[in-house]
Amino acid sequence: MGLFAGVSEKVVSAWRARAGRMYPSDFQATPEPVRLMLLAALCHQRTAEIADSLVDLLLVLVLKINTSAVKKVEKELTEDLQRVRGKTALLFKLAETAVTCPDETVRDAVFPVVSEKTLRQLVQEAKANETVFQGKVRTVLRGCV
Repeated sequence: MGLFAGVSEKVVSAWRARAGRMYPSDFQATPEPVRLMLLAALCHQRTAEIADSLVDLLLVLVLKINTSAVKKVEKELTEDLQRVRGKTALLFKLAETAVTCPDETVRDAVFPVVSEKTLRQLVQEAKANETVFQGKVRTVLRGCV
């Protein structure tokens, strides 16, 4: 299984601590089996510490990339949301016109009340929902990696 399988973690930690306190000359004076065991404990625990540190670093990096992507997409969507001002009043006018002139064409009845450009902006804003937001975050994340 492992080099120190069946050995208590406390014992391995004690061996590592002992090896960490020793000078190189102390290792020369130690019998070879003890020296190898102490160095193995030192290397074994140090390898685990390095792996843990690398995993922590990777998690922090992924979090930073994700946060950056979310901020970038939020900024884009906020700009989209701020383009159409007075949405409620415009939508009220649009509904009122549609009800009062149901037989007229959109171009004749609706566009004089609310411009085609404004309607396109309203459609664009409506598309800026959570699904689109998450999709854009994933796209930005893929672009960062």
